[in-house]
Amino acid sequence: METCCACGTSKSQMIGIIGAILLILGCFAPLFSVSALGKTLSVTFFTPGFDIYGGALVLTAIVIIGLLVAKKIAEAQGAGIAVFVMILVFFFDAIAGYNGIRDMGAIASFAAGFFSFGYAWIVLFIGALLIIAAPYADRFFPAH
Repeated sequence: METCCACGTSKSQMIGIIGAILLILGCFAPLFSVSALGKTLSVTFFTPGFDIYGGALVLTAIVIIGLLVAKKIAEAQGAGIAVFVMILVFFFDAIAGYNGIRDMGAIASFAAGFFSFGYAWIVLFIGALLIIAAPYADRFFPAH
């Protein structure tokens, strides 16, 4: 495991920490947007009702950063897998809810047209995948 000469961190640690930071940032990005009457309402993981999940994700990301700083990369990877599964469950639940609204009839289907998924999902998935891939960074990015 090659380390940085300035700070002593490995590529695996750096990639994992970047992934954890993306998880934290993704909690503040819009998960969904609802547009009506010229106004747009964005729902994040810190919107009331979702805030318990946002807090859990941020806390988990902080624990992952701690594990990476302590060079417990395999444990951080395990936490990254758990976070990935949790985000996947949230995403499929959101899709099921959206499809449920669309299937409720003409008026509900019309209302579903004002609903869109936000970019937070992309940020969250990339963050979790970076944490999962972190132990393999030294293999895929060898020293010069």
